[in-house]
Formats: sequence, structure tokens, C-alpha cells
Amino acid sequence: MKFDERVDIKHWQNIQDVFSSIVGLSLRTVDRNGEIIVRPSNIPVICAEPVSESSAAREKCCQWYPKLAASLNKTQSDRRQEHVCPMGLENFSMPIVFNNTETVYLIAGPLVYGGSSKDIRITERIRESGVDEQKFFDGFNRLPSMRGADVERMCGFLHSIVKFMSSLETYGQQMDDGVFLFEKDKVSNLLKAFLEAAMKLCEAERGSVMVFEKTTQELSIKEATGLSEDIIQTTKLKPGEGLAGLTIERRKALFLNDQLSDRELRLRMRKPKITSAFVIPVFYKNDVLGVISVCTAKKPNNFSDKLMELLNELVSMALEKITLK
Repeated sequence: MKFDERVDIKHWQNIQDVFSSIVGLSLRTVDRNGEIIVRPSNIPVICAEPVSESSAAREKCCQWYPKLAASLNKTQSDRRQEHVCPMGLENFSMPIVFNNTETVYLIAGPLVYGGSSKDIRITERIRESGVDEQKFFDGFNRLPSMRGADVERMCGFLHSIVKFMSSLETYGQQMDDGVFLFEKDKVSNLLKAFLEAAMKLCEAERGSVMVFEKTTQELSIKEATGLSEDIIQTTKLKPGEGLAGLTIERRKALFLNDQLSDRELRLRMRKPKITSAFVIPVFYKNDVLGVISVCTAKKPNNFSDKLMELLNELVSMALEKITLK
């Protein structure tokens, strides 16, 4: 089964766009033939202007992706690989495989990697392609700079997203058999998979999954990291109670930090060690499934409006993937 038959392309475009803005790199998703699957995200000035203005450079770049894909198909590596584009710039490829889905690749770059800098190799290539040298190096100086640890961290983020999306296949297959998802254990497992992705993306120290019990009209903790057993066993919240209950009442996610101006939220932040937190309610139509919370005491940290947007996109995709009945 092809990638676009497994993954909603609209959601993948949104995920790629937001992920690109978070990691600060241009991203492209290409298939095994090197064909672009969704619109490239965050195209850098160096590609949009000096390179695009040269027909020879454009042609080389268009031919590069099929050649790159062919080489990746031969190696069948499951790790990121470094590549130099026709203009001599650094890029990275990362395979994306959802269960048995046909492999596609996320191409990140161009970027200034490690100690790389303007050199004779790049100058020769752009002169051969008729690229305006001054414009090119003006664009080069605006490229993001990353080191090995930064790239590994970015790949770790992607892996957590792919792992979560892969877990959706299990639930989608269950629904094909008419399995009713409004069962406490199944909802809990789905939200747990999302919590694992959110914890990784946020690099959070604490997190929890609360599932809504219809019979008692209460939220209770079913999965948690960094919380005491006593809190896990005794916490019960009605809609409107605590931060989790407030998200249910307001029907929207909350981003909490030390710059918070909402007085009602500040009064409910009873853990002064927490500097940032996301509290995300999960609904299907008018039904409450549960609440996912992740938080950190670190400052600075990864929590941001863009990351909240990415997490909400993953939740939306999950609810569309799993046709609740």
C-alpha cells in the first residue's frame, strides 16, 4: 500500500510545515522515485532566488531528487544519511516507514553542518551553473547552522511522530472489524501512544493520560510518567475541576508558562516547579475521550505555540484515521 493511501496527505502537509518551523529547516517529502509528495516547507532564500534564477542550476536540482532516491533505495538504511546537493550544500535524508508502508524520505536542508563553510567546491559548482555568486553567498549566510547533536535530536523528534502515526494503523484495522473504540482500555492505549510522542517532542519530565469515565463523569489517570503512585491512584476530576477539567469545560487545549496572564489558570497552577505545560483535551464530536498533559521544570525548554500546533495536528489526524462509531 502506498504512502498516500496510508497517510492523509493534508495532515502530513500540516505536520511537515509545523515540524519545519520548529526545527528551522526546509523539508521535502519524496517517494521512492524522488517525486515530491507534498509542497516543500520553508524553502530557503538561497534556493528560491539565486538557484531558481539559473536554468542550469534548476535542472540539476530537479534531477538530483530522483538520483538521491535511487541511491537510498539501494542502501535501504533505516538511519539518517548525509548528502551534498548539486550546489555543494549539505542535506540529510531520513526514511519514513509506517509499518509495511512503502518507504518515503524526508529531505532536510540545505544547512550549514558542523564546521562547514564557504569553500572552493561550492564556488566552482555555482559558477559552472551560472548562479549569481553574490546572491548565492548572501543566501548561504542565512542558512540554519546545525551540529551532529542537533541533527540527531531532529531525527529523534521525527521518529516519535512516525512511531505514533504507525500506532494508528492498529486502531484503524480494529475499526475495520467494527470494534467500538469507546472502551476505556482502547482509549487509554491510544492516548498513551500520543503521550509517548508528546513527551519525546517536548522533552518533558512529567506527563499523564486521563480517561473520562462516562458512568462517574470523572477523569482518572490511566498512564503517567514522573508522578507518584499516590497521585495516580487518588486523582479524580470532574469537568471544570483542576487544569484537566478546565480544558474539558473550555473545550480547548491550554499552554501554560511563567508568562501566563490568565488569572484563573495561574490560581490552578499549584506546582511552582513547573515552568511550562500542555494540557490537551481529546474529543470526538460531543464526547470526551480524555486529557493528555505534559510538563517540564526546565527553563528554557521546547514548549511553544508551534509545538502545541503540531500536537493538536497529531490528535486531529488520529481522530480522522480512526473512524469512531
